[in-house]
Amino acid sequence: MKTDISEYIRIYGKDLGRLCSSLCSSRHDAEDLYQITWEKVLRNIRHYDKNKPFDKWLWSVCVNAHKDMLKNPFRKRVLAFDTSEELERILNSVPESEHCRDDYIVLHNAINKLDPKKRQVIALYYFKDFSIAELSQILGIPEGTVKSRLSQAREQIRKELNNE
Repeated sequence: MKTDISEYIRIYGKDLGRLCSSLCSSRHDAEDLYQITWEKVLRNIRHYDKNKPFDKWLWSVCVNAHKDMLKNPFRKRVLAFDTSEELERILNSVPESEHCRDDYIVLHNAINKLDPKKRQVIALYYFKDFSIAELSQILGIPEGTVKSRLSQAREQIRKELNNE
């Protein structure tokens, strides 16, 4: 029996898209991750414990799919933006003032320089507002490791923003 996931996609699709975008450095990789995540959800929905929140399970599936993508050597990107149109699309989503745009570009570039494990923690903690305990559960790592990755990522971003 196949499960109809269209209701899940309707409810969680936009949030999943934003998570994929924050994990990946290119729009194309984010779109691939989005599709791969829903494919894995469809194949593994029978393993979902309906007594637990669906969104946390979905984020776990997404993060694990992202880890799998990173193992593929053909997925590595050198540039943060694939095209000037992609950069313009991102810039149009931020405040209009020139100063804010410059800050956003610098922050975006600093986050993109993080290794994928730190980028995952930053994305889930700051963009999805998960707690340390929730991140530990989603990522399948100890809370201390989550705290360590957050601390290291913050420090690396701080140094990057201060041009150290």
